[in-house]
Amino acid sequence: MENDTLEIISVVTIDKRQTDRRSAIMEKEAFILTIDQLVTEVKLVEICTDAHSQIGALMDPVKGRYKDHGIHHSLDMCHGAKNLAKKIAALADLEKQWIQRDSKAHKALVEIILKKRWLKDVHKYLHFRSTADLESFQNHILMYASKRFAFSPPVYEARVLLAALDYNYHRDRPTQKRADGTEMYRRVYKKNAKQYSVYACKTPKTYSYIGELQTLVVRCRLESGSGMPRTRTLRPDDPRRLGLLPPVPPPPMAELVQRQVRRGLGMQKLAPV
Repeated sequence: MENDTLEIISVVTIDKRQTDRRSAIMEKEAFILTIDQLVTEVKLVEICTDAHSQIGALMDPVKGRYKDHGIHHSLDMCHGAKNLAKKIAALADLEKQWIQRDSKAHKALVEIILKKRWLKDVHKYLHFRSTADLESFQNHILMYASKRFAFSPPVYEARVLLAALDYNYHRDRPTQKRADGTEMYRRVYKKNAKQYSVYACKTPKTYSYIGELQTLVVRCRLESGSGMPRTRTLRPDDPRRLGLLPPVPPPPMAELVQRQVRRGLGMQKLAPV
């Protein structure tokens, strides 16, 4: 990471009920809450994100929400290069050798390169920024706050902070080496990409900071003058009251009853429960 670049990770809790349980809206709302807080605390010069159209609109230098803050909006270079290369590679079967002027492949290439959306955003890739470290940290959070479980906002924030401590403490670990000095690697199969990737094996984690952290927690509790918290009822806005959140809204009960199938009995009319 460059000396003049600061990576900031903010913990933001969004109520899914206020965003229609749509991840795209939640991402936008979380971005707004984060930037609104950061601009009051630090001088933001540049922000790097994925190619999210709604966030792009927020960072528009003419009409965007943050147009008066002078923040340069960069897009992830790896994602941009991958998407552009994929489109260009699709033209490889149209020409066997050099591309001929005004040929089908040439016209298709011109259409890709001169596309208005690409020309509008190409300057956002010129700083060659990447969100790879942030994506790595987001995956690291899942070790402490799995998506399979619901957490109250204070508990989720605490788990993210623990993940940040772990990540920052161990991010610069050296790689493991064999007796001859060569680095050790491991293969991991990616289901989405349907291919193997190779990663350098890092030295084991030590977690030597946990003892100091436990000491501080106990000291804070002793000096607080209050006892240990007891079991409390859930607040009305506690997300755990929502239970599992399906990706689609439920159909009417009558519709479910009509298509209910009892094993071995076929379609039957059932009284709703």
